[in-house]
Parts: sequence; structure tokens; C-alpha cells
Amino acid sequence: MQNIVIVGSGFIARQHAQAIQEEPGVRLAAFVNPNPKNAGKLAEEFGCAYYPGLREAAAGTRVDVVDICAPTHLHEQYAVEAAGLKCHVLCEKPVTFTLESFDRMVSACRENGVAFMVAQAARWWPEFVVIQDYLQQGRLGEPRMIYEKRLCQLPPWSTWHRDPKKSGGGLYDLNIHDIDFLASILGRPEQVYAVGHKTPEGCWMHVATSLTWASGVRAVVETCLDMPGPWPFSIELRATGSKGTLHYNLQAGVNIADGQSNSNFTWYPAGEAQPQELTAPPVDMFRAEIREFLDAVREGREPSVTVAENRLVLEIVLATLRSLEEGRAVAL
Repeated sequence: MQNIVIVGSGFIARQHAQAIQEEPGVRLAAFVNPNPKNAGKLAEEFGCAYYPGLREAAAGTRVDVVDICAPTHLHEQYAVEAAGLKCHVLCEKPVTFTLESFDRMVSACRENGVAFMVAQAARWWPEFVVIQDYLQQGRLGEPRMIYEKRLCQLPPWSTWHRDPKKSGGGLYDLNIHDIDFLASILGRPEQVYAVGHKTPEGCWMHVATSLTWASGVRAVVETCLDMPGPWPFSIELRATGSKGTLHYNLQAGVNIADGQSNSNFTWYPAGEAQPQELTAPPVDMFRAEIREFLDAVREGREPSVTVAENRLVLEIVLATLRSLEEGRAVAL
């Protein structure tokens, strides 16, 4: 039985808690948060303990895994502390803001012999798993152009997303899903060029990024974490290749958890063949990512979301930030 402690008490912390409680062989031992207001209520709801800090949690119960679901600017602090307590570390995205911070987190885990993984949940989004297969198995043919969008209103459960020192805005907090998905399949791009809207607080909230790869593949990723008006949470991916076009589109409510009000997933084969409606096996992406991390810990292997991949994703995001700030294309 592996004991897991969740750091944080917001929306993502709740999603992780629900997934952990459904997973055999693990126990949600506690929530950690200096402020007991929400964490205490969650601990009571999920039937576990509450502690104001990690050291108090480690003194009060056995802790095998620390699941960091706190705001981004706190990730390094908790990851390094958890590693020092010999606890394996699962950390929500975005992992951190700089390569130096990321390297410190990874070094702390390696020096203490514990596993480390960034929770890139979109890797297990059912339709994205199918899309990955089309791209990696050559079912799309020679890829030509990929378009992705991920647009939503500002999350109603917090205010820290507007603070560039705490969240990094849409560029870090939302854009990173699609950058991770592309990089995990296509590897390092040659160049990025981005345009966007920067808030008075200094957050790049709405960003459109053009990426190019040496293979000839091109991609455009549009992200907004602060859509004005009653905009629905929406995701779209369109991939064109020599064998056809793959299209996925989803619109939910204000939040992704509010349900799918409109969703379609279609394969348009080249030639005269008729479009094919596709389905994806239902998967709880939070449970799937947590299971992958726990399996990797049990098996003594590196998780499938590797350190090298996450460092590359952070490099791409930083190059995008540079492009936005300097108004030019940036090579990687």
C-alpha cells in the first residue's frame, strides 16, 4: 500500500484525490496546505488527515508519494522538500518557470533516489491518445500541418492565475498541454514565432504560436486562459497529412468538468472515401496519469512523461516567451 499526500486544496487537488481513491493499492493519507480553510474541508470530505506542512505530514503518517497540486510558484519548494523526505514526487503542470528551477527539482529527486514526473494529463485524453496513434503509426501519412486550440474563461476557483509570478498566465498554464503533446510526438522544433495579448498585470493570456520542425511539419497552437464573455471551454485539433485530415472538436461548459455539450471526432480520408466518425475508449485522464506514475515507482523505471521531454517543453515555452517579448522568430 502506497500512501499519498496531496499538496494543495483547489480544483486539481480534488480531481487527483478522486482518482487516487479509485486506484487499488494506494491510500490518500492527507492534504497539505498552510491555510486550513479549504484543505481541512477536503480532508474531512475524503476521510483523511490534514497538515499545514510536509514535515508535519511526514511526522504524523507514512508518506511514500507527494502529489503537488499547489500554484506553480510553489512547485520547486515542495518538490525539493518532498525529495529531501525521500518521497516520490508527482508535480502538476506547468512544472515551474525556468530551466534553472526545473534542474534543481530534478537534481533533488535524483540525489535522494526518488521518482519524479510532471502530470501532463492531456497525454491520456482519450481522443489525443487516438490522434497520437495516427501520427506515430503513419496512419495520417506524411504530416503537413497541425492546428491546436485550447480556449477558456479564467478559472473561477482562483485569482492567482492573473499573477505572472504565480501562474505565468495562459502561456504556461494552458498552452503547455498542447506544446507537450506535439513535442512528445515530433521532438524538438527548429523555430517558434508567437504573437499574443499581454494583460496589464504582465501575463501573456492569449497566445498564437507557429512551430516548425526539420521534418517539414508545421503547427499552430492557439491558447487563451481569459476569454471574455461566456465562452465555453473548448479544444480543437486538426491534423492534415498525405492520407487525409483528422479533426477533433470539443465544447464543454465554463469548466472542462462541466460536461461535453458538443463534441465530434472525424477522419477525412484522402480521395473519394467517406468521412469516418471516430470513437475513443473512455479514460479518466487523471487516474491514468497517476497510475502510470505509481506503476513506474513500483517497477523502478522512469515514468513515460520523461525528465528530458519536460525540459524540452519548458525550453519551447521559454522560446515562445522570448518571441512574444521581442517580436521575432526564435530558434531552438
